[in-house]
Amino acid sequence: MKNFTSSLFLILFAMGMVSAQENKTITEVKTVKKVVTKEGSNVTVQEVETIEGEKGAVVVAGNEEENQVFKEESNAINQQNVLVDETKVDENNEALIAQRKLEQEKELKRSKEEAMAKAEAQRKQLEQQEKERQEALKANRKRLERRGRGVGKLDKKRKKN
Repeated sequence: MKNFTSSLFLILFAMGMVSAQENKTITEVKTVKKVVTKEGSNVTVQEVETIEGEKGAVVVAGNEEENQVFKEESNAINQQNVLVDETKVDENNEALIAQRKLEQEKELKRSKEEAMAKAEAQRKQLEQQEKERQEALKANRKRLERRGRGVGKLDKKRKKN
């Protein structure tokens, strides 16, 4: 009886090994892409895992012949998984932008003040030139109105006949 059970166990074990044999083919290519996008002070980080490949099995006839003709049945795999998708605000960049804005505002204010001072100086110079021109005209008029000896004075008002 002991021999019978051990031989039965051995036969069942061998049959289990033959039927439990799996001939599968799996080819996979995993690609992880990390994309970092910076727009102003917003930083977007995205990681996408792409899996491409084939899963299949080798199919043979169920008899005991050697060198059997086999065929492969396979299914294509195209899968994308988003691993990380986050958006952060870069505080350091925000501080730099604020500082640059302040500097630009100061520069603009200083530029306006310089332009106003330059315009005021130009206005004063033009006033001085106009005053000098008026004095020159007055002096020229006096010189032209002055008459020589024996010449009568010009009448400023003409009499109408």
